[in-house]
Amino acid sequence: MAQDGFTNTSHGRIHYLEQGSGSPVILLHSNGGSAYEYEEMFDELSQTHRVLAWDMPGHGDSEPITKHYSVEMYADAVIAFMDSLDIKSASVMGSSIGGAICVALGVNHPDRIDVLFPVETPTRSVETWTNSWPTIEKNYCTPVQTFEQVEPRFRHVNTHHMDRWNTDRQKAGAWTMLDVMWALRDYDVFGDIPKISTETCVVYGDLGPTIAGIDNFKTGLPNAPIVVMENCGHFPMNDAPSELVGIIVQNTGALAQAS
Repeated sequence: MAQDGFTNTSHGRIHYLEQGSGSPVILLHSNGGSAYEYEEMFDELSQTHRVLAWDMPGHGDSEPITKHYSVEMYADAVIAFMDSLDIKSASVMGSSIGGAICVALGVNHPDRIDVLFPVETPTRSVETWTNSWPTIEKNYCTPVQTFEQVEPRFRHVNTHHMDRWNTDRQKAGAWTMLDVMWALRDYDVFGDIPKISTETCVVYGDLGPTIAGIDNFKTGLPNAPIVVMENCGHFPMNDAPSELVGIIVQNTGALAQAS
């Protein structure tokens, strides 16, 4: 069973879950989520790896943020998290905002990364961000959501998923969640993808909202494997946790050996 931990960093106190031993894998959740987003993967992935999932600054039980955080600052916070636990290098999987953080890690901290797994990473144009912003504000400025609002985003939604979803979104709060969206909106993901200099495996769900940007990774990282998970949306760690574990286990072995 995963154990709770807290560690003090230059980005405040960070809460995390940890289980297993071996080469470390750090899991970065999506906006409004927490370490518990990956709880269905822990038992299986911890059979081969030391698994750590953080609550990013401002989320979950980590210390609140009191200023704007850019994607690059969140990447710096991952490194500070690793430093606080004396982790020299790790593989990192991140979903949504976590995927963007993965891109920034691959550009700015490649020496600390074994294999990157950007999952469901948003790559939107300026026009798309502008046109979708009213919907984004409505979504993140109302933390508590109904079953009818959440159900279409998952393969299966149960009471536990709903409780976790609304608990985590209320912990983060409207301001922090919308600030994360500003971080994504301002981030030059198009410019950074080709600059990634570490081994990378890109993951999308075929039903997710970000797969339209898959060509940005195909063009920017022509040698990186890209996995499209069938019948999965924006949260493959909930839709198909065992399949996502298999992607990590397979690629941390294959890509690490190839490098």
